[in-house]
Amino acid sequence: MSVLVHQFKTLLFPFLIISIVGLVMLGTLLSIHFYENVPLEILTNDLAVIGELPIYAGILSQTGILLWSATAAICVYSIQFIETIEHKSFIKASIYITLLLGLDDAFMFHETLFPSLGIHQKVVFLAYGIMMLVYLYKYYKLILTTDFILFVLALGWFGISMLIDNFIRDVTPYITKLLEDGTKFIGIVTWLVYFARTTKQFQLQKSLKSA
Repeated sequence: MSVLVHQFKTLLFPFLIISIVGLVMLGTLLSIHFYENVPLEILTNDLAVIGELPIYAGILSQTGILLWSATAAICVYSIQFIETIEHKSFIKASIYITLLLGLDDAFMFHETLFPSLGIHQKVVFLAYGIMMLVYLYKYYKLILTTDFILFVLALGWFGISMLIDNFIRDVTPYITKLLEDGTKFIGIVTWLVYFARTTKQFQLQKSLKSA
């Protein structure tokens, strides 16, 4: 009994976080349901179920979102094992960028959300570009001490995807969809591999200092 009481006491903060996140999400769903008159099943069901689509519908996009999430999770978990303030700052900034790009992929920020608010897709891409330039300017010296070829390749693949999305339209599905989304997917995979290796590198540097 004492063990249970002790666990409840030590888990008060995690319980609070779980409750807040759960209530905020459910409250958001109910708000959309009542104010926008959207059926609850549209807000809660899987997309394939809603659209009565085969289970492999959107497989490339869905896998990409999982990989964005994996990258963010690796970075979040690794911070506790990284000692250098500069390294921590870089990883934290990378988490924010990864989450933003992952959320953009999941909820179509640049394709649907921002245009619906009157913000053109090209303006969104420009904002993302400026964000990346600031990120690179601040951390390029640190990036050059890592496996930077992977980082450059990831940005290159993303750049090709953006060029196709903005300037090559209505050619064939092999270019406008497979090549555009395919290069972005390869970029996401490269991004994941880069940060998996980089966070491991930062942790090894701490271990070597401690030895």
